[in-house]
Amino acid sequence: MRTLIAAAFVCASAALVTPALAQDSTSDSMSPWFVRAGAAELQNMDGLKLTVGGQPFPGTALHYNHIYSGLVEVGYTFLPGFSGVLSVGWPPSIGVFGGGSLAPVGRMESTTIGPSALTVQYKPFQDGLFGGFFQPYVGAGASYMIIFSTHDAAVQNAKLSNDLAPEIEAGSDFMVANNWGFFAEVKKAFLTTHATGNFPVAPGVLAPISGKVGLDPWVYATGVTFHF
Repeated sequence: MRTLIAAAFVCASAALVTPALAQDSTSDSMSPWFVRAGAAELQNMDGLKLTVGGQPFPGTALHYNHIYSGLVEVGYTFLPGFSGVLSVGWPPSIGVFGGGSLAPVGRMESTTIGPSALTVQYKPFQDGLFGGFFQPYVGAGASYMIIFSTHDAAVQNAKLSNDLAPEIEAGSDFMVANNWGFFAEVKKAFLTTHATGNFPVAPGVLAPISGKVGLDPWVYATGVTFHF
């Protein structure tokens, strides 16, 4: 994921020099590359199916601290109205707390994740609306979550699995000038992770646990956009 983030910034830097190259060939055309950069908030769902010692543990749920991350999107318009977009987020640290029947436990564990997505975005109005200011888009593709690290709390020897899942999104560019403006968007990723570890069921007694955690995060993002 750190490599992907670095690659995104390299692509963004390369795209910054594209207008100068494009002006040498034609003054009317624009590069197909664009970059969005800003901040994102992740809001996760609380779904959890948990077994302790091989037996179902009813009424379980999870809660998370507020999750914020930097976001970079690098896009390439390959057909009129259609763009391929790579989105990468700065790896956030997430505190995972017990909910429902697990509420008395408090912090279960914490983890650092690397969020990313590769989508195709479609702009139904290629020239935008209101003089090109409002440029809405929708998209769909795949989201990939990699687990960089986990840190024990109530759960000992905690492990979480990576996941690849579908993602949908909608948003808009708000172009202040011909080649730059602001954007706002929302993404929905249908991610799950398989969690394992050991859980104290009595003083000095640990039982193996296994759970399927339905993250399914909503991602709300805003920032600046550059079209070259």
